[in-house]
Amino acid sequence: MIRADACIVGAGAGGIGCAYRLIKEGASVVIVDKNPDFGGTMVFSGVDGWEPGVSLDGLHTLICKELEGIPLACHVTEVIPNLNIFDRSVGRDWEKHSFSERPWAFSAPMGDAYETTLGRCLSIRGENGAMKRFQFDSDMFNIALGNIFAPYRENLKTFFGYSYVSCTKEDGRIVSITVSDGGDEIKICADYFIDASGDIVLARDAGCAYTVGTESRHAYGEPSAPDKASKTVNAVTYVFRISKSDDPSHIDPLPEWVKSTDLGDWEEKEMRRCVSFTAQYPNGDVNFNMLPTMQGSEYFSLGESADTIGHARVYKYWSYLQNEKNMKGYTLKRIFNAGIRESYRLVGRYVLREQDLRAGGPISEDLIGRTVAVADHAMDIHGKSGMCKELNDPYKIPVECTMTNEFDNLFVACKGASFTHIAASSARLSRTMLSLGEGVGEYIAELIRDPEKWKM
Repeated sequence: MIRADACIVGAGAGGIGCAYRLIKEGASVVIVDKNPDFGGTMVFSGVDGWEPGVSLDGLHTLICKELEGIPLACHVTEVIPNLNIFDRSVGRDWEKHSFSERPWAFSAPMGDAYETTLGRCLSIRGENGAMKRFQFDSDMFNIALGNIFAPYRENLKTFFGYSYVSCTKEDGRIVSITVSDGGDEIKICADYFIDASGDIVLARDAGCAYTVGTESRHAYGEPSAPDKASKTVNAVTYVFRISKSDDPSHIDPLPEWVKSTDLGDWEEKEMRRCVSFTAQYPNGDVNFNMLPTMQGSEYFSLGESADTIGHARVYKYWSYLQNEKNMKGYTLKRIFNAGIRESYRLVGRYVLREQDLRAGGPISEDLIGRTVAVADHAMDIHGKSGMCKELNDPYKIPVECTMTNEFDNLFVACKGASFTHIAASSARLSRTMLSLGEGVGEYIAELIRDPEKWKM
């Protein structure tokens, strides 16, 4: 059995932020993740670029500084319509862009400062302001993170390759969890538990209220919500990475197994509608974010076959781009794990809604006034029921969005926090989740020092 002040399930953005703040404040922390290292979606799903967006000061600036000290690890890029790595002659005019003819937008290196990426909403960027993102190489991310964590490592135990199995509960608190690497099982006891697993596996198993899918307009009065609720969730992308070939006319052959994979009518009805937002890595490789590879509900219904279908679609799509859109001279280097934008979401002590986003933060006054993150990304839903609505101003996320109603010592610090479907489409971004995790970690560190200070 292992004992710690706090146990974190999930080492993605939220888990990283939470772990950093806790160990920096002197708390003992155990973190568990099924992946082989830190990073979650940022590292293993190819979402290795931070979209333009406001954020509280904190760990993200330290990660940026460390990455900037590593050769070919990061740079600031600007989103440019029409332009792509294969044809730079079309120009940058959004007004003349046709996604049907040129289904892409390219994020090209600009040499700007990191601070230029810290804002997307209209009051910060302005109507005609450029979208600046921070692109980093996922292989370098954990080198930078290791340097930051190094002074506090004695406070941190990591169990990578371990998955959550079960929990024990007593008198409204989580007492312990059991995790396994497929063979050995480990019991972890802690005063506080943080579910940063993305699909909130601990919170669901513990019996916390949760939801999945799209709420109706009636549920929370959100103006952009549909009349009826559904199981629709944000679409899934299999991000892929390409590298330059020695042969400028190179075209990757389509694997034989892909030719024999039944993709139904996707190739005719959906493939050519995909829009790729691409970004150049510092070493010249290109990241392709294919919007989308499959509908969210389809991904979850496919189960174990989702990866096979998803990878086959990537190969087909890349073949289409090379053969019909003249994207020659590059080769497919890597297909990342599925990028899941949305799955299960906590129904916590406060549910963040569209109205809160538009108002700059929670409309309710029945809160303790603790902000754990700020954000300003658009309400951005991909797939058949998609939309992209920009916000005028940043908004605050209260700590209550991370608190469960059922347990005093269980928090959720990930995209599965207490958001509606629409609010989650904005708040889910990696840099926001990094900040949210850090805010939760700071809050818990204060609870460890003085349990009565923030008692609800």
